[in-house]
Amino acid sequence: MSTRDRALDAAHTSILEIGATRTTMVEIARRSGVGRTTLYRHWPDVTALFADLLTRELTAAVRLVDPTPRDLDHLTDQLCAVADAIRTDPLLEAIRRHESDLLAEYLLRRLGASQRALIDTLRGVLAHTLGQDRDPATTATMLYLAVQGAVLSAPLADPPLDPDTWRAELHRLVRGYLRP
Repeated sequence: MSTRDRALDAAHTSILEIGATRTTMVEIARRSGVGRTTLYRHWPDVTALFADLLTRELTAAVRLVDPTPRDLDHLTDQLCAVADAIRTDPLLEAIRRHESDLLAEYLLRRLGASQRALIDTLRGVLAHTLGQDRDPATTATMLYLAVQGAVLSAPLADPPLDPDTWRAELHRLVRGYLRP
């Protein structure tokens, strides 16, 4: 396992065990067995390390999307399953709860690597599943923004949207948007 992966794994475990605010470079170095100097060669600070960790985790979720879905219903099912997995991911919840400034960067100021990866994946999939009257790049970007909002805001809507209702309504929203 690479030094980077050991450090990212240690950060993941630390965030879940003691929280993001108490996870420091010193703590990550201790847990990973990687020296602090080495950590600082890879990341200038713990926030940059957290950003890489979040990118790694979200990019892994993106890989779950089948690039050749059978039809729009299959694609909708996949996207909703990935969104639900991200919504319930303990790491994202810990970061949402304790490091919301990190998320704000990717919600309000710029698209990150994992966001671009999902949009690119969606664009490629939609190029094969949408009708000729829809631009895959535009549709992928708008779909991503809608699903991201639903995922990150889900805790704000419980109640009235308990997890089962949230999943059903997200499915309706995605399918409705993709419907020709």
